[in-house]
Amino acid sequence: MNAALAALAFTLSGIHVGPHRVMQIGYAPAWSPSAERIAFVTRGDLWVADADGSHQGLLVRGANTPAWSPNGRRLAFVRDGTIYTVRVDGLDERKLAVGAHPTWSPDGERIAFDRAAKIISVRWYGGDPRVVTAGEDPAYAPNGRLAVVRDGQIFVAGRLIGEGTGPSWSPDGLRLAYARDNTIYVNEKAITKGQQPAWRPPKRVEELLPDFDQRPPSGLTVAGGAGHWLLGFTSLVDNIGIGPSELVGVRPPGHSRMVGTQRVRLANGNVRTYGKVAQFRYTNSPPHHHWHLMRFDSFELRSLDGDLLVRDRKSGFCLADHYGAAPGRWPGRHPHYLGSCDQFNPSATHVLMGTTPGYTDRYPAFFHGQNVDITGVPTGVYVLTHRVNAAMQLRELRYDNDAASVRIRIRWVRGYPTVRVLRSCPATATC
Repeated sequence: MNAALAALAFTLSGIHVGPHRVMQIGYAPAWSPSAERIAFVTRGDLWVADADGSHQGLLVRGANTPAWSPNGRRLAFVRDGTIYTVRVDGLDERKLAVGAHPTWSPDGERIAFDRAAKIISVRWYGGDPRVVTAGEDPAYAPNGRLAVVRDGQIFVAGRLIGEGTGPSWSPDGLRLAYARDNTIYVNEKAITKGQQPAWRPPKRVEELLPDFDQRPPSGLTVAGGAGHWLLGFTSLVDNIGIGPSELVGVRPPGHSRMVGTQRVRLANGNVRTYGKVAQFRYTNSPPHHHWHLMRFDSFELRSLDGDLLVRDRKSGFCLADHYGAAPGRWPGRHPHYLGSCDQFNPSATHVLMGTTPGYTDRYPAFFHGQNVDITGVPTGVYVLTHRVNAAMQLRELRYDNDAASVRIRIRWVRGYPTVRVLRSCPATATC
């Protein structure tokens, strides 16, 4: 097989990776920097999927022309003639500028795009617009060289490369793919039928990452009295990844909290570490007297318009393999993390916790903060959302399944609240 063809994704009656079609419906493919995920557009909406087409998830509605940031944490896209960016879990959507065909600078600091036959760049979070050159459809090479299209011809630093559209640089910056007459060319050589070429980045040694899959809130119940009412719920987070979520906390001298490092196993048997990704705090809250990972999971009650009404006050979590409840088959599943998170040891200087694939972090209603305060929330319909790894500090396979929600109706009758679940929505924060 042609080496260039094997490294390309492109559109041809669906999305192909090399000679294989991985999506029956879709166009405008864009690879994540890790080469593990691919963004694409189908029916006018932006989706993400694993490289083989599995685990497809809707990210943004009404979007096209996706482009990944170099750190893999955000995507730029176009909606109604305007450039936006969004986190890869669907949060923090930002409007940047009017334009089309966004491309990230290699350092991730700026986004270039075209408008009125000019290439303009802005900071990734907006502002500081600069006119770069004339042209359309810009594409940055890894070394910062910029390919642009002018009157159907592709130029790099003023040099004519060939006729076509949709330029895309190879990861080494030595080859340029583009499309002309429904054919993909690489350095002026026809490779295959298709359009919208996208080079696949080289894969590093595979990281055996966890995948936190948040389940919708369940077991909803109300408790309280004397004008103070809490809505309790069960929270469940499954690790459905290919590796454990192993965290090591170390308490610096003179500090009350520990700083957490994530240990990621590699396919070659080695371990890669990511430092300063978490904080741990010792909590005295009967029956809990141990170290907690802060803000692993969060709970919010919002209006149907998205306005935040109530946020949880839960202090933290102790990750462990107590529940082998993740859906699916897990041959050879065996617990590895059964520690007590240094219970009754506030002077501890180290803590180890984690979740093995196939296991679930489960907390029942009212158990150490599994609730939100609904005192004063009027009768109406609301969305209760649970979200794991909200700050995206922990590395995982994918982030688009980190939130789940239920739509509920709260009614007040003679001063007493009742709650009814109207709909349960996995993998989305906006039920």
